[in-house]
Amino acid sequence: MNCREMVLRKEGVWKGNYERCGAEAGIPALSRIFAMLSRDEARHAEALRAMQDGATVELAHSTTAEGAKTLLRRLSMRDAPLSNFQGELGCFARAMDYEAANARLCCQLAREALHGWERELLLKIAAEDEMHFTLLEHMRELLLPALLAEVCDAG
Repeated sequence: MNCREMVLRKEGVWKGNYERCGAEAGIPALSRIFAMLSRDEARHAEALRAMQDGATVELAHSTTAEGAKTLLRRLSMRDAPLSNFQGELGCFARAMDYEAANARLCCQLAREALHGWERELLLKIAAEDEMHFTLLEHMRELLLPALLAEVCDAG
């Protein structure tokens, strides 16, 4: 399997992982952010598949950053009790590892691209993956104090 095929396969895998994380979250705002991440992964996979099939592809602008920013601001103001989180905190670390690795791989593929539009597409995917990493990091940072307080209260 070459690098492009691996990136395409991983985009599909993480689309499903984000759907699962969203279903398990237990906090509607986090579920919506995971749904946005899943949609972005689907967009990436669709664009990469079209590129592999020989089509010239332009990736539409993602609205995930803007939408998630509003939801994260509400969460940080404690609109919703963060202790309601029912998912697994490890999903954030795994997702962040994926996004960082995928961004690096897309940058590598962009350096090797034969056409300018391919380079642009791969760099745009890498930039969105970096944005995903940052969103996941913020989500985890919001949850950590609430979950630690819950563990301390139980102990």
